[in-house]
Amino acid sequence: MSLLDGLASSPRAPLQSSKARMKKLPKKSQNEKYRLKYLRLRKAAKATVFENAAICDEIARLEEKFLKAKEERRSSPTDLAFMMRVPSTPWAIAVLEYMPA
Repeated sequence: MSLLDGLASSPRAPLQSSKARMKKLPKKSQNEKYRLKYLRLRKAAKATVFENAAICDEIARLEEKFLKAKEERRSSPTDLAFMMRVPSTPWAIAVLEYMPA
């Protein structure tokens, strides 16, 4: 008894063609199946496009926020140095005394 004889007689490995095992669906049923698959894929693609747009908007908003913070950080030391200058005229001293800190 060879190894191939043992495999051929095994109930797990029938030698039938794959076409014989496939169940034939009516044409209308197959069209409906593929139409549903198409609609599902279309819905998923649409959701992905909207999600991508939302992510792009969020990135743009964050970039704008970071640029604003970066500009404020750059201008802060110069503004602070300007405000901390010792006033040279008497009216500037009087204005600084009445300004809230």
